[in-house]
Amino acid sequence: MQKKCGLLLLLILSGCSAEPEEGLPVKVVYTEEEGDKPVAAEEKVMAELYVVNENGLLVPQIAAVEGNGQEEQAALIALAEGNIPAGFRSPLPEGTVIQDVELDGKTAIVSVGGAFANYPAEEEELVASAITWTVTGMGQADRVQIKFNGETLESMPKVGLPIAAGGMKREDGINLKAGYTDPGATKPITVYFTGQNEQGPYLVPVTRRISEDETDLIAASVKELAKGPAAGSGLMTSWPADAKLTKEPEVEDGRAVLQFNEAVLENNGEALVSSSLLKPLSLTLAATAQIESIGVEVEGHPEVKMETGAPLPASLTTPLFVNEESLPSAE
Repeated sequence: MQKKCGLLLLLILSGCSAEPEEGLPVKVVYTEEEGDKPVAAEEKVMAELYVVNENGLLVPQIAAVEGNGQEEQAALIALAEGNIPAGFRSPLPEGTVIQDVELDGKTAIVSVGGAFANYPAEEEELVASAITWTVTGMGQADRVQIKFNGETLESMPKVGLPIAAGGMKREDGINLKAGYTDPGATKPITVYFTGQNEQGPYLVPVTRRISEDETDLIAASVKELAKGPAAGSGLMTSWPADAKLTKEPEVEDGRAVLQFNEAVLENNGEALVSSSLLKPLSLTLAATAQIESIGVEVEGHPEVKMETGAPLPASLTTPLFVNEESLPSAE
């Protein structure tokens, strides 16, 4: 029997948590603190739909969907119908039918039909990843299985991309063609780089595979950010190649204090750090090392400011949404 979870409704306004205002969409975050009794959702909730940019990479974009207790299904329907911002396209072929999304514990069983299998063969990985990341982004499921015309798939229908018996998960990767892989036994981390179209810049998650023996995920994440995106990916970064940590991070209760070398400062001789470094850093550490907030220091500079001249807050909280307007917010 499907276990119902309570709903915690969160709204980010100006980068800070607040009570939802009437008429404004909210993001649903599922918890088990309230037992089996479901709490009614608002009329609309925010979902991150994983759509395709001009370089064939998946990008999270915010959409308001029906908050009717079937938010995962509503998000996939919006993706299939192409209810996405200009400059992007849906990875699902036209005519895809989202029949149902059933939750079995932490696994979402997505039933599809229609023209679902009519995607180009070279985009099979995009389709699988888009479904997985869109559904798991709602916070209730961490794995996804697919039923096509009533049959549970063991592999994707076009090329045969394998689907594990337990379902697809975020750790399987996203935008793998834009990543690098270390040789030997590896494990995944998610790093955020910048893409841009006529509507402006946006952040893109990229899976990198690092050595299985690596235990310091924070240092590994900083290293991958500094390494930058793969050539030809269409992605950019503001992170200098020589940026690095100068001491071991201090981590407590989901908060990490990081001390960097002077490479992260703006090139004007002042102790200024750009927000274009802070947001990708915050999102990368949240995705890879479960860090909820960060403090940033620069060796030899006791008073660091933002590029605007405002003091750098002692603690910055990761935004709920990747491509929302707000930066990591001060606690």
